[in-house]
Amino acid sequence: MDNFILLTGGTGFIGSQVLKNLLEKNEKVLVLKRPTSNTWRINSLIEKYSGNVEFINSKNIDDAFLNYNIEGIFHLATYYTKFHKSNDIEDMISSNVTFPTTLLENSINHDVKFFLNTGSFIEYSLNQLPITEDSKIVPSNLYATTKVAFENILKFYCNEYDLKGCSLKLTNSYGPMDDKSKIIPYLISNTVQKKKIIIQSSSREMDFVFVDDIAKAFIKAKENINKINDYDCFNIASGESNTIKSIYEKVKDLIGATDVEFHESGMNKVKADNSKAKNVLGWNLLTSLDEGLKITTEYYCEKYNRI
Repeated sequence: MDNFILLTGGTGFIGSQVLKNLLEKNEKVLVLKRPTSNTWRINSLIEKYSGNVEFINSKNIDDAFLNYNIEGIFHLATYYTKFHKSNDIEDMISSNVTFPTTLLENSINHDVKFFLNTGSFIEYSLNQLPITEDSKIVPSNLYATTKVAFENILKFYCNEYDLKGCSLKLTNSYGPMDDKSKIIPYLISNTVQKKKIIIQSSSREMDFVFVDDIAKAFIKAKENINKINDYDCFNIASGESNTIKSIYEKVKDLIGATDVEFHESGMNKVKADNSKAKNVLGWNLLTSLDEGLKITTEYYCEKYNRI
């Protein structure tokens, strides 16, 4: 029986790029997804790699392990909201804690070799920069708290059973096909369409990583999983910070200006140390911010028929 990688979140922004990189490596991938998930990001991959990608309902977790030989798990599915409401709590805990724990329990019962988890810089305190993997854990919202809770569960399973695991803690991702509500798609799409941009924290500094570089970090984690003793975590970051205003200036240089209104409020800075990922996983940032913004603006120009 062929070995499969079980991928959760494979229809999402980052997950779709992870799927692309896995398929380009000739991996066989089983995508665990909800029946209602929109596959628009991966339709071309499904057509191109039809023999190497299969799908299974996320409600049928047991069937995935009974009917497929799962070598390892790439877990990117998540329930995210920055400011939760009371009706988010049950779904958030179910998606971010209970669901992946069920995957872990199945993993140890079916000889799965590794589990790659997705974390975030918002799990850390931002009081001392750059963020390292040893920075104090101070989750900034309930979402980050659920991610920390699951990471502790993952540590337990890796320490207790024959399973290797790691968490890749991501800073600010960007690239083509991103959620339009995020800052870089907002800046680019509004500029392309000559719509007004309103930025409340223009001097806020963020650590941006191009989505394909993030996807390649997951590939590197798989390839170097045996360097990990039970469990470890790695920051996937550029190691640099840029203000939102400076990002807009770069976008303006690429495609022209639009009406912009800048404000200052609630400023903070994000900058993370990526040296551990470089040294242990052999991961490197391959796409500069300028190059990544060029690729991303070209995507949105084409989307809005402005070349």
